[in-house]
Amino acid sequence: MRIETARRPRRPVSVTSLIDVIFLLLLFFMLTSTFAKFSEVEITGGRAGEAVAGKPPDIIVRLSETDWRVNGRPLTEADALVEIGRLEQAGAETAVILVRGDMTSQAMVGAIEAIRRGTGLSLSVAR
Repeated sequence: MRIETARRPRRPVSVTSLIDVIFLLLLFFMLTSTFAKFSEVEITGGRAGEAVAGKPPDIIVRLSETDWRVNGRPLTEADALVEIGRLEQAGAETAVILVRGDMTSQAMVGAIEAIRRGTGLSLSVAR
């Protein structure tokens, strides 16, 4: 024998408290997260219309995705930084960085920071 139970009508679920919880979580994560501070790298280039007959650079650094070349000599990154420091000690004041190949902007900025960290040269970037 089957006994029928009286069915109660379903009550709709209130989502008001769920919205409050989501808002509190959002507020918590926004206040506890840290925001990265981006540093600036100063890059100087030639001015438009500037005469080509200016003073040539003392050091030419050619960067590609595989190697560094300092004044035409292929070197590893560490050896290139040592060579650039040696040339600065010998009297070099300016350097030009030539970017070749599929080198990324991040790799170029890393190279500029490495050269600036170890020397006081005036750097320019050329493509």
